[in-house]
Amino acid sequence: MAQSPRVEKESLVVSFINNKGAQAKPAPLCYNIFMRFIIGLLSLVLVGAVVNYWLMSDAAMCRLPVQYSIGQIDSRFNLTNEEAKATLAEAEKVWEDSLGRDDIFEYKDNANLRINFVYDERQVQTNEITNILDDLSMRGEANEVLVELHKRLVDKYEEYEAKYETLRTAYEKNLTAYNAEVDKYNRAGGAPKDIYDQLELRKKSLDKDRDEVNSMGNTMSQLVDQINSISEKGNELIQEYNTKVNRFNDNYINDEEYTQGDYKKKEINVYSFSDHHELELVLAHELGHSLSIDHVNNPESIMYYLMGQQPEKLTLSAEDIDAFNASCNQGWVSRLLTPLKTMYNYLNYKK
Repeated sequence: MAQSPRVEKESLVVSFINNKGAQAKPAPLCYNIFMRFIIGLLSLVLVGAVVNYWLMSDAAMCRLPVQYSIGQIDSRFNLTNEEAKATLAEAEKVWEDSLGRDDIFEYKDNANLRINFVYDERQVQTNEITNILDDLSMRGEANEVLVELHKRLVDKYEEYEAKYETLRTAYEKNLTAYNAEVDKYNRAGGAPKDIYDQLELRKKSLDKDRDEVNSMGNTMSQLVDQINSISEKGNELIQEYNTKVNRFNDNYINDEEYTQGDYKKKEINVYSFSDHHELELVLAHELGHSLSIDHVNNPESIMYYLMGQQPEKLTLSAEDIDAFNASCNQGWVSRLLTPLKTMYNYLNYKK
């Protein structure tokens, strides 16, 4: 059987003619590469958005307002639901007052973000620290009382000492003059009656002055005993106080990183607080994390990773505000790149 002749395929060539009749040139190679890069980047952003949605749907993304509710409160905190809610409202105001907004947080029953108060060894240690500090405070106050009492007694002693020296000097001078006059009349065979009577009066006056000098000396001796006793007691108290302070510093003092609470997906857990101010600070810090805000560098910031240098009246620092704006006031470019940033952070977190 004769084999049919093979037919070769022809390439289809399409020529584009411009309006002047000339053949158009193909697009430059760099343009094609650039378009492929743009398409690839957009595809990557799209894929990142999808992956971000499925893998990181619970991750912190700044969507305002952040709605929260109160979850479990361990009864050992002695904190009522109303007290917790009121402190949360104060923590809200730290953010909203500083930013001049009222749409950042919102309390809503059964909201997805739950605020829990979990009692564990951290609160036990916090209670121990509070008790030790109270004891040290009492010892410190007692020492201050002793110091003040010691000062008053020393001042009183110095006042008595000045009077004592004046009386003693006058007495000794008068006594020397009296003895000299008595010796004079004794050597002459005796004093006339009127002189004798005068010398007797002077003797009684000298005896009275001597008794006053001796009495003041006894009082001063008693003051010295009291001063020495207080000094010994004060030194013992100071030594005991310093020993307890050193032991406390060795066992408890360190950088107070925010182990008092944490933010996990759809819950904020508070583990310990020593007082109302610290609870407000911990809640304000963890609410900041719920806004997708990470730690900042200023030690006085709410979002600093350590606590201790924040002001007594809590307020946002410039760094806190910058972090909020970066997280929650993004432009369209930042929002477009958010999935990539989230994926990057997620992968780093998994390492």
